[in-house]
Amino acid sequence: MKKERRGLSAWQLTMMALGSVIGGSFFLGSSVAINAAGPAILISFILGGALVYFILYALSEMTVGSPTIGSFSTFCSPRTWSGDRLCRWLAILDGYDTLDVQ
Repeated sequence: MKKERRGLSAWQLTMMALGSVIGGSFFLGSSVAINAAGPAILISFILGGALVYFILYALSEMTVGSPTIGSFSTFCSPRTWSGDRLCRWLAILDGYDTLDVQ
């Protein structure tokens, strides 16, 4: 009969510590923001989350429409979406933003 091993492994302890640090920092940051701006900051958090959701949804649609390897500037390059002026400006702004990285 196999003896059951009790206790936590090193991996489990590491993941618990990482989750505690992230969770504690999130709650501390939220409390500082709520203390500074009031409960209206929750509306800001919700709007920010919705914005991130819609941007990722749009990127997934562009990936399906033009399956190429690359980042946002690749998807919005003038060759890919030549008729869309907004996308062209976003690609230019993204290119300026990442100019020092390349």
